Amino acid sequence: MKKLLLLACAAVGCCSAYAQNQLDKYTTGTNTFTEIGGSAQGVNNPHDLDFVPGRPNECWVLNKEANGGSVVLFFNTGKSNQAHQFRRDSHNEHFMARAVALAFGDNDYFVSAQEIKSTAGPTATFMGPALWSSDTAIFARMHQNNWVSGQLLGSHIDMLHQSPFGMGVAHNNANVYWYFDGHNGNICKYDFATPHGIGEDDHSDGKIHRYTDVTVTRKPNVPSHMVVDKQNNWLYYADGGTGRVLRMKTTSGTVGANLAVPSTGAEPLAEYKAVTGATNEVMVSGLTSPCGVDYRKDRLIVSDYSTGNIHIYNTTTAPATLVGTIITGGPGVMGVRITDDNKIWYVNATTSKFMRIDNPNVVSVEEAVAENISYAVYPNPVHDNLNIKIDNVTATDKANIRIFDVTGKQVYANATGDNITTVNTSSWAKGMYNVVLSFNNSTEVTKVVIQ
Repeated sequence: MKKLLLLACAAVGCCSAYAQNQLDKYTTGTNTFTEIGGSAQGVNNPHDLDFVPGRPNECWVLNKEANGGSVVLFFNTGKSNQAHQFRRDSHNEHFMARAVALAFGDNDYFVSAQEIKSTAGPTATFMGPALWSSDTAIFARMHQNNWVSGQLLGSHIDMLHQSPFGMGVAHNNANVYWYFDGHNGNICKYDFATPHGIGEDDHSDGKIHRYTDVTVTRKPNVPSHMVVDKQNNWLYYADGGTGRVLRMKTTSGTVGANLAVPSTGAEPLAEYKAVTGATNEVMVSGLTSPCGVDYRKDRLIVSDYSTGNIHIYNTTTAPATLVGTIITGGPGVMGVRITDDNKIWYVNATTSKFMRIDNPNVVSVEEAVAENISYAVYPNPVHDNLNIKIDNVTATDKANIRIFDVTGKQVYANATGDNITTVNTSSWAKGMYNVVLSFNNSTEVTKVVIQ
């Protein structure tokens, strides 16, 4: 496995105080970027990845293909005894057509999202999420190469068809998944209920709830990945067409009227209804191509496909506070994942690489919540000299001071053991700045105005 060292870039946003999370440590010091898989393992134009629940160190990487999709299974991922298998279902050109996202449930199933309008003709809109088994004896192994009418259709175990141009998917519970409908521009909830048999096609017990006033905008060829904070019932999703990341309360909203199934995509369903009034709010804005998202313990990581940067946000504020940025070295980063050991994994479609980020300061067990820093920043507003007073610092126990402008550019940095630090701001542009103080594993952020 190849390794690359890059210095991290930190940039902190609006005013808040928080104890340092382990993920925050990726924004300082030196990160190591290790290649886990590439073309030699079958990784080609990867758009997403996910680890299989209950199967330690098993990761599946999803390739988007010209007409279909394929998966590379990694076992003992990132370890010296790593192994891999390439899988492509024989019926992938419908059930995994131009697949861009996958999400595992907690019952050995997973769902793939397909960025295609239809496989049933140019005027049809007959496309949506497909449900698969993650059993390696079933996926891309059973009922392969059956092309005669009436025969079983590969190894898929269910599919529903009311969301063309699927751009993202996230597991909710049981066989219920959230889905980014890029054609109709909504977030949808799909309940596959009881999956039909392997390769069969009875979808009639499926239930679909369309959140008609939660609108989203597809950015072609850039997935809008999603993740559920199951403890707090938030669905986080990238909205590529508007350069934002939003979150929706999954327990909110009122189920209302029945919806009509389009004649060009008719299928029997147990339920197809509109939902309105769900709580939905913007968490991140101003990105060029937000794509991958994942969540862990009040931290949201977001990849920007256009730059390849991975941003870390503190979600205890709304909008979220930018903690810092990991510079991966080039564009193309799509799916991202955080594992329980606080490792960050990602795929890059431009380089066709599956990567892991390591930082020696990051540990797998979260630190205890630290106390807030005793400090003062004055005067505010400031004209010439900004004073930063920090109690309890010493020559051997220093505090780190960083100041960022509104674009996230660092304009000042100093590690100091002095109780009072004076910063001359007379030559700085007028406007809002963020003063970031780090001391004893705590970080404080304060807004100041330079006039």
